Amino acid sequence: MTLPVVLDADGLDALADPSPPSAFRALLREALDRGRDVLVPAVVCAEACRGPARTRRVETALARHRPTRGQRPPVTVVDTDFGFARQVGAVLHGAGAGSADLADAHVVAVCARRGGGLVITSDPDDIVRLAAAVPAARVVTRPAR
Repeated sequence: MTLPVVLDADGLDALADPSPPSAFRALLREALDRGRDVLVPAVVCAEACRGPARTRRVETALARHRPTRGQRPPVTVVDTDFGFARQVGAVLHGAGAGSADLADAHVVAVCARRGGGLVITSDPDDIVRLAAAVPAARVVTRPAR
């Protein structure tokens, strides 16, 4: 099983950047070429969609990465239902974290559901700290920029 690429707010900002960093572009291209899922928790979209200009950039980036008919989506937004919310709460509880880490806990919970993931972030320390609450999941970080 290949682990997904999971974007936090900085990863989503890089995706939405009209001129994303070359390392990010290469990582995303390789992930898509290898058939890896690229996932964005919905709460990360909320964190990134602040103001009309930023919201438009995120909408454009997600639209640009919509699937063609009969293909799986290159970038999938992961919605939060009650079961997933409980898992996020368990990550926060296990790490002794508070609501300030809510978005990053969603990122870690997405990884946990998949057995791990490659997280594109500018906060690797936060992700690693939260991921310690889910030792069975292999969570690796890479810089967004």
